[in-house]
Amino acid sequence: MIPSRINMLLLAAALLAGLGLSRSARAEPRFAVREGLACSACHVNRTGGGMRTPFGVAWAQSHLPTWRGPGVFDPRLGESVSIGANLRLDERSVLPASTTLESKHYHSTASSSFESTEGNLYVRADVVPQRLAVYVDETVAPEGASNREAFVLLQGLPLSGYVKAGRFMLPYGLRIQDDTAFMRQQTGFTYANQDLGVEIGIAPQPFTASVAVSNGSLGGPDTNLAKQVTAQVGVVAPWGRLSASVAYNDTSVPDFPFKTLTSGMHGGLRLGRLTMLGSLDWIRGMGQPSHYDQVALFTEGDFEAWKGVHLRGRFEAFDPSLQIKENERDRFIAGVSWFTTQFMELRAEYRINRDIPQRVTGNANEILLQIHGFL
Repeated sequence: MIPSRINMLLLAAALLAGLGLSRSARAEPRFAVREGLACSACHVNRTGGGMRTPFGVAWAQSHLPTWRGPGVFDPRLGESVSIGANLRLDERSVLPASTTLESKHYHSTASSSFESTEGNLYVRADVVPQRLAVYVDETVAPEGASNREAFVLLQGLPLSGYVKAGRFMLPYGLRIQDDTAFMRQQTGFTYANQDLGVEIGIAPQPFTASVAVSNGSLGGPDTNLAKQVTAQVGVVAPWGRLSASVAYNDTSVPDFPFKTLTSGMHGGLRLGRLTMLGSLDWIRGMGQPSHYDQVALFTEGDFEAWKGVHLRGRFEAFDPSLQIKENERDRFIAGVSWFTTQFMELRAEYRINRDIPQRVTGNANEILLQIHGFL
């Protein structure tokens, strides 16, 4: 039975309260939380995701794998240029499903498919060492070449500040790898969605703050005078991490006035070998004459059973309209992630999906097998 909205909110509140009172936190967020590192320690993009820094590459070789082979990979091609890559190949099996509603029976068939879910090449050029860099993140799969990020980064400013201008992922929420998670998909802040604009940030320990002003058109040209504003603030200390995000976007045109306000609380916690992540996001769409409210909940636990072997569990829920009763959906995921050697991860997951009965494909469970190579 899908949990009620009230139960979903209470669960999220309890989780986030626990995160705020507990210890250790801040890449793929689970590793940042486990190691107590800022996103900028392991990623060129100061708010996480994409190319790894030399430290991030070294950490991945020494800390992640079960077995470490001979040799050390250095991403630097010279004093000024560095490279990197991410490649993922999935085998996704969708199991048959059947549901019943008011004597009506709904069925879906099974399927199995190989999918190239990520293929990215990274290049960073340090024009002025420690001060000015040019960064390009180019997507080469699954749908051919396209640019994901391309920006100029000015760093080393007061309060550990930086300025970023160009095309980039906006600073909102937990930047987990899975774009199908409700908190990523429904807020719209995914690896597939970027925008053109300017971002400014500071990181005086233990605080972080960033704000971006962008077109609000998912990387395309703007169609009105308004701009999207996205901001995130947080605290990162030995006791833990807690952050808040907000985004406001006015996409109104003369015949269709519409605005979106998205806000969320996000956190992480380490308890020995167990790493916890949690997020609660609220999305409000404001049109004329009506509006809608949505809520997305995310919780995940990662337990390192052996070096390089992680047992993972996730629960997430989404209410697509608080104004409509009994239309919630949720998902349970259990799996294992194994970093065999440097730069190689094998992943297996079983996903239990629950949706309204008449949307039978939303009730089909899935099995995911993945090979992930990265530099």
